[in-house]
Amino acid sequence: MTASVPTLGRDHLHQSVLDALPSLIVVLDQQGRLIAVNRAWREFSAEQGGSDPPLPSAPNVLAAVRRSSDTPSSTVQAAVRGIEEVLQRRRALFTLEYACQTQTRRYWLLMRVFPLEGAAAGAVVAYLDITERRLAEEAARRARDALAQVARLNAVGVLASSLIHELLQPLSSASFYCSAARQLAIGPAADPERLVEVLQQIDDQVHRAGDIMERLRAFLRGRTMQRVRTAIEPILKRSLDLVQWFATDRQVKLELSVPEHLPEIEGDPVQIEQVLVNLICNAVQAIDTAHCTRREVMIEVLLGRGEIECRVSDTGPGLPPGRHAAIFDIFESNREAGLGLGLAISRAIAEDHGGRLWAEPAPRSGAVFHLTLPVPTALTASGRGA
Repeated sequence: MTASVPTLGRDHLHQSVLDALPSLIVVLDQQGRLIAVNRAWREFSAEQGGSDPPLPSAPNVLAAVRRSSDTPSSTVQAAVRGIEEVLQRRRALFTLEYACQTQTRRYWLLMRVFPLEGAAAGAVVAYLDITERRLAEEAARRARDALAQVARLNAVGVLASSLIHELLQPLSSASFYCSAARQLAIGPAADPERLVEVLQQIDDQVHRAGDIMERLRAFLRGRTMQRVRTAIEPILKRSLDLVQWFATDRQVKLELSVPEHLPEIEGDPVQIEQVLVNLICNAVQAIDTAHCTRREVMIEVLLGRGEIECRVSDTGPGLPPGRHAAIFDIFESNREAGLGLGLAISRAIAEDHGGRLWAEPAPRSGAVFHLTLPVPTALTASGRGA
């Protein structure tokens, strides 16, 4: 198959340079025909019994790809489109990462397409095996997911006593209504109409308890990141629902300010909720530990250029001098309870979403934490529902 592929035989220097490169190299003329390949490509092609898509070892690469299937894959279509744009000088560089599967292994390649300058206009297509990098990224992602799960468990441990109180309230109410229902069902005080109302109250309280447990279940569920387009408001509501009793027990007032008509964001709602819960809990604990007179935490949402910012400010003692960045280091914690994972994992989650998380002193007292999350490009100008 590769024997018919020409090489730059008239210029041994050029061919020797190509053969010395470890990447798989294919040189195309302006019509998309193969004019040269290097030794790494020939060896790869021989191992595969031909070449791997999206570039077959045929004289006219682009024509062969178009004929290869009635419904070419999105990877093949993207590769052909990118190569054509480089050949036509409509772009100076095209890159594409894609997976390949053989009978024995799965691997990843990075394809880079550059213009071929000079009299022989065309393109140079270079392939680099990035399997080790992709496997390392996947292992790092799994490790981050595991740490995020540990951090969520730690957060629930901090919230435990408050959540128990929150859960006991609807259960106690349901128990009271059950006693009332028993009296309304039998005996001299029987009242079928009021009994129906009381039974509805019991049902409401049981559902309320179930909602509390469902929030906990969703928050603690071990899972990988799942990106979806979502509004920020329900994420904020679930976060406040989780921490409200925690703040109330410590006599800290939570205030929320959210503008109308915010665009959607793209991300994992549970992980974003985890970051907000951590920031709010830290603020409440800082105020309570320092026995501050003013006991307020303000959660503000601001719309910036291409991003939404969630700002959590408190009236606590403020940040340690000179350690605004160090508080995000893993195992960095001023509290005996807790693993020091919260802020480190929160920053990792923010960065995985293409956002940022940082802290600075509040103008008067306390600290301000800033969480930014990017808005998908298509929604930036038109707002939600675009």
